[in-house]
Amino acid sequence: MHQYKQDEAAYGEKRRPLGDTSHTKVTNYLQFAMTLGPKPYYWPNTKDGTVSYGNSPPIATRTGWMALALLPFVLALGAKANLISALTGVPHEKLQVYHHWTSYAMFVLALIHTFPFIVFNIWKGQMVEKWNTSVVYWTGVATLIPQAYLTFMSLPSIRNRYYEFFKATHFLVALLFLLFFFFHCDFRLTSWDYFVAGGAIYLFSLFATWTRTHLINGRHSATIDLLPCGFVRVRIPTIMSWRPGQHVFIRFLSPQLGLHCLTAHPFTICSLSHDPDKVGKASEIVFYVKPRHGITARLAKIAAKSPVFSQTVLLEGPYGGISDTAIPAEFDTVLVVAGGSGGGFSLAIVEEALRVYGNMPDLQQRNIQVVFATRNKEVAEWYREEIEDRVSMYDVPDKRISVSIHDTSVEHAERPMSAPGDKEPSNEITDEIEPVFLEKGSGEAATDQHLSTVVHGPRPDLPHFINTATSTGSHRIAIFACGPASMLHDVRNAAAEAQKRALRGGAEVYLHTESFSW
Repeated sequence: MHQYKQDEAAYGEKRRPLGDTSHTKVTNYLQFAMTLGPKPYYWPNTKDGTVSYGNSPPIATRTGWMALALLPFVLALGAKANLISALTGVPHEKLQVYHHWTSYAMFVLALIHTFPFIVFNIWKGQMVEKWNTSVVYWTGVATLIPQAYLTFMSLPSIRNRYYEFFKATHFLVALLFLLFFFFHCDFRLTSWDYFVAGGAIYLFSLFATWTRTHLINGRHSATIDLLPCGFVRVRIPTIMSWRPGQHVFIRFLSPQLGLHCLTAHPFTICSLSHDPDKVGKASEIVFYVKPRHGITARLAKIAAKSPVFSQTVLLEGPYGGISDTAIPAEFDTVLVVAGGSGGGFSLAIVEEALRVYGNMPDLQQRNIQVVFATRNKEVAEWYREEIEDRVSMYDVPDKRISVSIHDTSVEHAERPMSAPGDKEPSNEITDEIEPVFLEKGSGEAATDQHLSTVVHGPRPDLPHFINTATSTGSHRIAIFACGPASMLHDVRNAAAEAQKRALRGGAEVYLHTESFSW
């Protein structure tokens, strides 16, 4: 999860999912209707006081209470162990877009709440007097300053660039915001109720998180090394259990990492859990991390100096992952699409499909298709080896598995690509890796089974892959995708078209997507 859009250039423009966009548009319209609909915005007071309905403009009072009412939702949607996820099953990372939107809406309402008071008091000639004598005015400004910081620093373009700094300052600034907001409300009417509700919700989340991290999971020892492809590999033996695609927040308890040891960082689990009693050893959580900035760069630097070193860590989680109802056993075809360091997410999905299909007596209509794209040749080689290692562990015929790896680096970017299935080799495969022959269960060479693993130059034609997978006679198809936002956009569009065909009697399509950015 602690990954970024390094392959964005290979896919173009970034777009939000239609569902999120539609929901925020509807709620925006509702917010503005409630704000601007009721009139008058200002009371028809006179300066001499002969007509006076009070010193609080109606639009300012209304938007102030609307902003306050959003406070419990901002806190609930921003917490990892939150009641909304517990009640709905929607993981916390999927709720982040609504945490951001409610925060933006709260800030806009706060501004609309502020300026009418300024306009009214300047008109009445008492602005300076109010500032000097009323605690409400300066606490209001003191509330707006940290709120503005949180709002603008959380904008994606700024947050992604200064992620580590924003993460380090986020909670301190949020605490200042809540403190001055509390003083600003000053126990007016029922304002206390919203702080009680918000505090109870957030304290519950903190208690649940602390209990899981320290009392249930406890301390672990992590082994860290740097791979030839540039990824940092983190391995943690554990008795924890998790589902494919889940992530945990790691706190490294080492002074070598400086201030980074004070914060927890999200990483996607790239391995499967198993029953220690059956296997005879503990499960191992494995992460593949692409070094960027902050803690990932620090880990890579330390790993480069020490080939293999250990760190004591705390694990919070696991969170997210694929739904319990989306297990591969429920589907005829599993299509896995990944880009860049999103390949780590896909490894656990592929291995889960191999494990489930390997235990099935009849695999006549079962297929696993993997599509991976990267701008780095070493990463492509790493992914090929990881996939082939997993295939060798399970009893699944190679004809039921197809793997297509695409190197979209500069030297391959301009080469043409034909759709899969074309007969002209010079057009289909620009850089072919020698096929690997595997004997199931041993990993030794054999000549009776063949796993076709090829590397193509250009980026994959994702709509074609999805259309082909959904047109092969399968009844139920699961698509799992992790990569740049624009890659996910292409996958969603193609899946939506396939779902339209399902209404006309085509294959049923299930889609699960994971994004790089946090």
